[in-house]
Amino acid sequence: MERKSACEICKKDEVKYTCPRCNIRYCGLTCYRDDLHRDCSEAFYKDCCMEALENQDVSTEKKQKMLEMLDRLEKEEVDNELEKEECDELSQRLTGLDLDTDTDLIWNRLTEQEKAQFNKMVKDGHLADLVEIWTPWWNVKEKISEVDSVKENQAPAVIQKIPDISKLLTKSKPSADIRNNIVNVLYAYVFVCHLYNGTHWDCPQEAALKLVNASDVLANNSVCSSPSEAVQLCMANREYQQSQDFLVGVVDDVVKILQGPGGGGEDQRFVLAALSDILKLLKKCHSQYKKDIKLSKAASSDTEEEKQLLYRAIKKTEFFLGWCQKCGMVLLSILPELRLEYSRLTEELEETNQVKESIKRNLTELRPPATGSKLIEELT
Repeated sequence: MERKSACEICKKDEVKYTCPRCNIRYCGLTCYRDDLHRDCSEAFYKDCCMEALENQDVSTEKKQKMLEMLDRLEKEEVDNELEKEECDELSQRLTGLDLDTDTDLIWNRLTEQEKAQFNKMVKDGHLADLVEIWTPWWNVKEKISEVDSVKENQAPAVIQKIPDISKLLTKSKPSADIRNNIVNVLYAYVFVCHLYNGTHWDCPQEAALKLVNASDVLANNSVCSSPSEAVQLCMANREYQQSQDFLVGVVDDVVKILQGPGGGGEDQRFVLAALSDILKLLKKCHSQYKKDIKLSKAASSDTEEEKQLLYRAIKKTEFFLGWCQKCGMVLLSILPELRLEYSRLTEELEETNQVKESIKRNLTELRPPATGSKLIEELT
């Protein structure tokens, strides 16, 4: 008995049909719709639809709807093809890069449109649907690490050589506003940690500059007269282009850092750990700037200015570390006011959300019911 030929698409089952357009032989509907035969099958389907429309006695409106549907299907197919080509092209650009460690190189290889799309996803919160949300180390009740290589979600190591504040201030006493300025710096640190989902060390240069520019105390020598002013100065900073929910949540995290491992504020190890992490991040970025300038031999004015900005921020952070080691218990005095500020911002946010929901409900109630009839009709 003569053995039947195998399907020319799947190469497995026996041939049962032949395509009327390209004469390819196939076994069934699945193979007929296969990618290898897609161009032919879709064109055949469209031709059949067009022929049916011409032969059938249907209204012009129905014909128009059918044509629109076919055009829409064709456009979706083109869009899918373009998306596939873009994914392939992006994959080629990122070939050879480690997605976990080469973050700076990956960012530089993205197009401006891709960067804008990523930033938009960060801003509206959609990125959270794609990645696992980082758990801040100040929410985990663990001991402070004594080494630089720490476990995930473990507090950063406190630096060993903290400057002696008494040697830094030989002719004057520390200002009472230092505690408020530290709140401003901690807010910038928490913001950056959340912004990078705990991966700020993967792109230290970018994260360090973001942190400095986000703190008016580090970037502009601003002085905060109260914890409330320190927070408001942060939230008004143009670097903080995030939702109000996000910004208010940062205040609560600053409170947790000030409260320390025990939650009462007597233990300042969390503050020292945060400032140590900031200092190491700034120093790493500053060292990289020095290397880049040395290699280029012709640093731009912007590069030199950023290097100096980082140097000043390093010195301020060293000063804050020395102050906290000697006078850190003073931070206890600002905790009540900072908690009050967080409560005020939370209530304000809730009121705003309630007003938004009320407006939405009113708009829904005022919207006329769907009747099926056109509200506006073109006159001919």
